[in-house]
Amino acid sequence: MAPVSNSKTAIIIRTEWGLTIAATRITLYDVMDYVTAQYPPKLIG
Repeated sequence: MAPVSNSKTAIIIRTEWGLTIAATRITLYDVMDYVTAQYPPKLIG
């Protein structure tokens, strides 16, 4: 999969739920599940 260029920068923080995208409840584990299920990048973000 090719990287998607975007002007936004996500900040990753450690919370009680794990590594999370700042200001959301989306964890990196959620993102990895979407990637392995071959979701299109525009539907993940």
